[in-house]
Amino acid sequence: MFYGEITQSRKPEFLARGFRGRHFFPHLIYHLPKCGPDGYRLAKRMCSETEPNVQSEFVLYAAPELAREFPDELWFDDDLIWHQQQFGRAGQVATANLRADGRDLYAMVLVSDLVQRISRRPREKSRIENRFKGWPQMLLNALLAYAAENGFADFYVPRSEWALRHTDPKRTVGPALFEHIYDRPLALYSAVAAGNWWRIDVTAARGRVIVPELRTEPVPAEKIICICHDVEGGLGHTDCDPPYAKLAEEIAPSALAEMARVEQSAGIRSTYNVVGCLFDKVAPVVSVHGHELSFHSYNHVLNEEQLASCRKVDYRLKGYRPPQSRLTDELADTALCFHNFEWLASSSRSLACERPRLENRLVKIPIQFDDWPMYAHGVLYAQWRERALDMVRSADFIAFSLHDCYAQFWLSDYARLLEEIQSMGTIRTMNEVSARMLLANALPPPGAAGRIQ
Repeated sequence: MFYGEITQSRKPEFLARGFRGRHFFPHLIYHLPKCGPDGYRLAKRMCSETEPNVQSEFVLYAAPELAREFPDELWFDDDLIWHQQQFGRAGQVATANLRADGRDLYAMVLVSDLVQRISRRPREKSRIENRFKGWPQMLLNALLAYAAENGFADFYVPRSEWALRHTDPKRTVGPALFEHIYDRPLALYSAVAAGNWWRIDVTAARGRVIVPELRTEPVPAEKIICICHDVEGGLGHTDCDPPYAKLAEEIAPSALAEMARVEQSAGIRSTYNVVGCLFDKVAPVVSVHGHELSFHSYNHVLNEEQLASCRKVDYRLKGYRPPQSRLTDELADTALCFHNFEWLASSSRSLACERPRLENRLVKIPIQFDDWPMYAHGVLYAQWRERALDMVRSADFIAFSLHDCYAQFWLSDYARLLEEIQSMGTIRTMNEVSARMLLANALPPPGAAGRIQ
């Protein structure tokens, strides 16, 4: 994977180019082939852009030695780092959403959850604000370095009032914050107003830019096993098997708690794909054991729209798993990007792949098997178990799904099954698989040739 690095030793270069010393901190830059939070939505609204593949995200991290000056759990506090763009790494400070248009490069959003939400952690507030107050300057430098190194002519950043107009109306923010991010730092580059945007002549600004050093990092080779649970109660059988739906409603709550407990006891985390209308009941049971949550539709009705309803329940969950692995018309890649999903998990047949792949700014994760044959075809658990272990044993990557409503078939043996599976590889959550795929496909950042692909 590629990334850019600015070390502490390069501070004099920044001072010589007109930066203030209090704005500098050593950092890493990753350029990821994905739409940033609300990136696709804002590209449509601000630029009339409908193509996800011209969009990408810059993620700025504090250098590891700087990140270690703060409690590790601070970097993974979901109330603080609200957009959850850490990708499993400590030190995430800020992000930018990008859009390429010929020789023009647009940054639609510049945001630092860490600095802008640090009042939620008063013990670290002063230190964070003092150490990372220059995040807009460091982020803009990296973006302009990328623009200069990759042949862009003009770089556009929204003027503060334009950015504020496209901010979530539920947020209570004043213009001063947006002026601090979108207006004042651009004076260093002689930005000129161009309608709702600031325009920077990339060639003219190049003398102010510090180009990060290009670094590479190998992606660790490991056999990955993903366990996910489709949590739907009796909703999957309401129409086709009402008696079983009633039974499922009775057994699902206790089964859910037990499977989460067994996994915690085994020291693993798995992914629970939850039907949105059950979310408030299910999420506390799963979260208390440290597991991961994603969506399994809103109400398990295939002929109804689901994505917008899911986002009314929770805006930040990264993944979506469709019922029955049915990729309905609603689940177009553009729609999933618009609704801020980073990964889609469905059957290997529906996705036409056996390993995760990155396509149209989405990570697509194939599910190779599930527990449905025990319910639908009367397959005995012993037979299913042997086939499952054979499949896990023979694959470098495998993901499988278990249902709360079918737990009666396998739950009593689950601890032993997990013990055997753990001995065969590394168990990862879907979010971890997605993050690994995005980082492995990080685009060349400043310092390397290559345009946004």
